[in-house]
Amino acid sequence: MSLKLIKKSKFIYYLAVSLAVSAFAIQSHAQAPQTVTFASGEWEPYQGAALDEGGPAAKVVSESFASQGWTVQYQYMPWARGLDEARLAHLDGTFLYSYNDDRSQDFLFSEPVIELETVVFYWNERPLNWSNPEDLKGKTLGAVVAYDYGFITDEAGYNLDRIGVPENNFRKLQAGRVDGVMEEIQVGLALARAVGIEDSVSYAPQPIKAVPYHLIVSRAHPQAQTIIDTFNAGLEHLKSTGRLNDILYPQ
Repeated sequence: MSLKLIKKSKFIYYLAVSLAVSAFAIQSHAQAPQTVTFASGEWEPYQGAALDEGGPAAKVVSESFASQGWTVQYQYMPWARGLDEARLAHLDGTFLYSYNDDRSQDFLFSEPVIELETVVFYWNERPLNWSNPEDLKGKTLGAVVAYDYGFITDEAGYNLDRIGVPENNFRKLQAGRVDGVMEEIQVGLALARAVGIEDSVSYAPQPIKAVPYHLIVSRAHPQAQTIIDTFNAGLEHLKSTGRLNDILYPQ
């Protein structure tokens, strides 16, 4: 064998070994279990520090990632702060959030986890039934910082009285300081129960918003798409096995 052929053969051999090692490293990195940390807030009965396993929403997140070999940790904080920490990629993401155009500028959204309805709660002695959006103009509506309420915005001429602690909206409703409180149905009932006024409030039947809710990851996060893809794969696994329904709607 000529010297030239020997050198060529060695080159091909080392090239093949190098490519094989690189491919193995990439594959191992992609398949390696990872730990991600998400911001979560108090939103009983769906999520909260005192709920079993962080609540059903957190359980969906944990089990979706676990099915893909990942583990999840949670940091509980006010919603506005959690959203900022996630936006800055100081944390790996947050949940549950509905889609809107402003958020989509900063975040990638997972496949829907659950669809929920937001309604207007009112004090029984001061009914606030409405049939068209104009009926709610001129009313003071209790809201939470960083929450999205669909068509009800300050820019559209509505009067939103925003605070950081959701249950305080129901205290303000009791005191007559707001005309209504905008909240997801089950969350609102839980908050009214926590304040001790469950029997004194009702809600208008038509929702101001009925949309899916998602896990979101900042576009600034270097692994944003990987995190979203991994979660979506796990979520699909929970759906296909019936586990998602078991978690969200236990018998």
